[in-house]
Amino acid sequence: MELLAKYFRCQGRINRRTWLTRIVALGLVCLAFGMLANEMLGDPGAAVFALAFTWGALAISTQRLHDIGRSGPSLLLLLIPVLGPLWVLLLLCRRGGEGKNRYGDDPLSRHDYLQVNIAK
Repeated sequence: MELLAKYFRCQGRINRRTWLTRIVALGLVCLAFGMLANEMLGDPGAAVFALAFTWGALAISTQRLHDIGRSGPSLLLLLIPVLGPLWVLLLLCRRGGEGKNRYGDDPLSRHDYLQVNIAK
């Protein structure tokens, strides 16, 4: 269940590579199951997976926006024709902020990397 929560929860921060990987994986899974549901149940079955993809893509993109210090409602810029989606894409592709911000720790920080506890 924790794996599904990573795809559908709007909390935390993720880096660019994780964002792209999750969007592609979610798209492929929803496409495959949506086509199967369309064959078995018709359009309502496919609509369930289209809705799941939309929710997941918005949640993952919100996590990505958190990494650059922006909030989820910034995705409302998608409603502006032509320039809105381009601006959101530029935001999503920006480099994340260094260190901790109000949305959590830096997903690329390596502050505990190769530390050895010699007290044991």
